[in-house]
Amino acid sequence: MKIILSPTASAVADQLPFVTGDTVTYRGETYDLAPLPDGATVEADSPFIGVISRINGELQFKLEYQYNSALAEPIQSANWDSYTFTVIDGQCPDPIVYKPVETEPEPEPEQEVTNAD
Repeated sequence: MKIILSPTASAVADQLPFVTGDTVTYRGETYDLAPLPDGATVEADSPFIGVISRINGELQFKLEYQYNSALAEPIQSANWDSYTFTVIDGQCPDPIVYKPVETEPEPEPEQEVTNAD
């Protein structure tokens, strides 16, 4: 399955699409695309963008994809190849570049005080 994610910065993030055979699960819905014959193209509704097609046996489509802008780097790739994935089975990779995770600094170990008598 060839999936193109169309990213949009948002306050909330979508879960990444999950592929099993000719089905894709996204935004809590499972879409069974198995009935689409080779060479066919159908108009699709949200969350799909444009058409869903099967070319040489491979399903191809574009999906809306919202990512959390507060966690992401402000500049994302402008190259569509960065958002295009071939997924056989499993979760689609996340194309978004995120800010480094800030961690709390480790506390300094306390020095043991000894009395010199």
